[in-house]
Amino acid sequence: MTTTAYLLAAMAVGLCASTQAAMLAAMGRDKSPYEATWINMVAAIAGIALILVLRGIGGRSPLLAAPFDRFAVFAGIAVIAAVALAVSVRGLEPYFAITGFFALAYLLGIGYAAPKIGIALFLAGVTVGQLGGAMAYDHVGAFGNAIHSASALRVFGMGVVVAGALMVRLAH
Repeated sequence: MTTTAYLLAAMAVGLCASTQAAMLAAMGRDKSPYEATWINMVAAIAGIALILVLRGIGGRSPLLAAPFDRFAVFAGIAVIAAVALAVSVRGLEPYFAITGFFALAYLLGIGYAAPKIGIALFLAGVTVGQLGGAMAYDHVGAFGNAIHSASALRVFGMGVVVAGALMVRLAH
C-alpha cells in the first residue's frame, strides 16, 4: 500500500471514530455515559474475540500466553460478550450494539498503518476523518443528537485541519 492509501485508511478510521462518538452521545443521552461506555467496551471485546476466533480457524493462533494462545478460549469470550451485549442494549436501538466495533477500527488501524506512515501522519488523517464525520453528523443531528449546522466558520476550521494534515503529509 502507498502512503496515500494508508492516509485514506486513517481518514476512514477517523470517520469510524466520529460515528462511535455520535452513537455514544446518543446512548449517553438515552441511558447514561456509564451504560454507553459499558456497551461500547463489551462490543469491542466481542468483536476482537470474534476476530481472534476467525484467525484461529484460519490457522493463525493468538500469539499470547496460555490460556489465551488458543482461539477456543476466545470463542467462549465471544459468546459471553455477545450475550452480555444483547442484554445490555435492551431498550436501545439494536444498531447501538456495534458501537465498540468502531473502536476496533481505530486500534487495529494504529497497529497496521501507523508503523508504515508514522504516528503523526496517521493521527492527522484520523483527525481529518473524525472532524469531517463529526461535522456531518452534527449538521443532520445523527442518532437523534442535537443539530449544529455546518456554518461557514466551521467549514473554514475544517479546511485549516485539512491544511494541517497536508503539511504533515508533505513533510513526510
